[in-house]
Amino acid sequence: MNSPEIRLSFRAIATAQCVATILAATLWWCGAFLGGFGMAVAVTGAAESGVLLVTSLIVLVLFSPEKKRPIATVATLWSATSFMRFIVALIGSTLLYYVAQFGLRPLMFSFLLTAVFLLIAETKVLSNSLSELCNTTNDNE
Repeated sequence: MNSPEIRLSFRAIATAQCVATILAATLWWCGAFLGGFGMAVAVTGAAESGVLLVTSLIVLVLFSPEKKRPIATVATLWSATSFMRFIVALIGSTLLYYVAQFGLRPLMFSFLLTAVFLLIAETKVLSNSLSELCNTTNDNE
C-alpha cells in the first residue's frame, strides 16, 4: 500500500505567514502605545516580527511546499523546518539585540507573540490541506 501524497499551497502558507506576522506586529504596536511603553518598544516588536516574517518566507521557499511528497514525509519535514526556522529567527533576533541595541524583553515577548501567531496560522492552513486530501481520498473510494 502506497502512502498518499500531498502538495501544499505555497500561496496559502505564505499568505498565512504574512497575515500572522502583520497581525502580531499591529497588536504589539498598539499594545506598546496604549500601555505607555513608547516608540522604542513599538519599533523593537515590529522589527522582531519582520525578522520572523523574512525568515519564515525564506525557509518556505527552501522547503518548496508545492513538491508532491508522502504525507508522513511532509509532516516530518514541516516539523524540522519549523524548528530550524525558529533557530534562524533567534539568531536574527540576537543580531538585533547586539547590533541595533534593542531591549531584550521586547524582543523576547514580540518573538513569542509572533511565533504563536505563525504556528496557529500555519497549523490552520496545513490542517485544511490535509482535510481536503482526506475528503478527496474518501470520495474516490
